[in-house]
Amino acid sequence: MNKIKNWIPEILLAVSAILIIGAIYVWAPVCTKLLELKTGKLIHMNCHHSAVASVILAVIMLGILLESFIYKKKSVIVPCLIGIALFIVMKDTPLSLGMCKMPSMACNKTLIWIDISGIMAILSGLSAWAFERKKNKDRTPQLD
Repeated sequence: MNKIKNWIPEILLAVSAILIIGAIYVWAPVCTKLLELKTGKLIHMNCHHSAVASVILAVIMLGILLESFIYKKKSVIVPCLIGIALFIVMKDTPLSLGMCKMPSMACNKTLIWIDISGIMAILSGLSAWAFERKKNKDRTPQLD
């Protein structure tokens, strides 16, 4: 049981990456429709670009997992930053891509999954920080 407990940050990060990729491509795909501009040009909607950015962040998560397995070191900061980036990419702000504004669009279901994944990525970083802190506390020599 203790060995499984040591892998909690990596498990959270792996599940988060799988949820993002699975939601976007399998059970809650984003809109595939194109938006027609006044000039007649067809472009992808914001949800398409947000999905691409989210998949890129999920691939980075998988890279962090690979690094963690190779070097046997838990990543603390990067999963938290990726979780925050997922929230920023998906919200409708001037600095982000955002999702469709119409509640009836399918991509709003994707948004829920990506929000859950962002929370899990942040929890992964925080749990890695807690494990590293505990490990370093155990190594600290005690003064008598």
